[in-house]
Amino acid sequence: MKKQILILILILIGAFFIYSYANQDNIDDIRILTEEYRPLQYINEDNELDGYAANVIKDTLRELSISKEIELMSWDEAYSLALNEENIALFSTIKNHEREDKFKWVGPIGTLKVNLYKNIYNNFTIDSLDKAKEYKISAVKDYAYTENVINLGFNNIIECNTEKEAFNKLLDGEVDLYLTSNITMTELIESENVPAEFIEEAFDIWIDQFYIAFSKDYKDEYIKKWQNALEKVKQNSTLLFINE
Repeated sequence: MKKQILILILILIGAFFIYSYANQDNIDDIRILTEEYRPLQYINEDNELDGYAANVIKDTLRELSISKEIELMSWDEAYSLALNEENIALFSTIKNHEREDKFKWVGPIGTLKVNLYKNIYNNFTIDSLDKAKEYKISAVKDYAYTENVINLGFNNIIECNTEKEAFNKLLDGEVDLYLTSNITMTELIESENVPAEFIEEAFDIWIDQFYIAFSKDYKDEYIKKWQNALEKVKQNSTLLFINE
């Protein structure tokens, strides 16, 4: 009888540890999301995810021994998942006041300049950010720098779904200014075959840093491991602090 009780106890203990392990959160229990945003992350000619930020994230995953596919989707969908679902990582995400408490953060993985641009036929000068409130501005909906200027009292923003749409509104004369980053503008000029001299920087607004944003439930101990792994990757990377 005692032997049977001992066996039962061992079975119960074993079952407890199996259950605990099966239900334990692990560092690799995570979905990693991004949008196409050249040149930071995009699908290349070989149908592979490429770009400055994408490659740093891949290297960081290798450093952490995490084997996960990075999922590409629209910004709206990815941001909503990161905000509302468990165990989500989203890059490249600008960290601003409005977002800071909604996520946990690892980074920065780089910097970019946010500017207002005009075409050469728009014969006006912007000498202050307040002056820009007098003109129609295209920008991508829900992007951090769009949120930032709206929070500064801009009610003249024409919100677009993509950078290409916002850029085309400037080219077509539907808006006076286009709000975007320097790296996006460089990419658009090249991909849309627009002469570089056709676009002018109208006003230099600020420099933003971009990060990996994690859903709030992701454990702090894992955030520290991600940060440490990223720092190791950055020591050996040509990335990513893009200020010119």
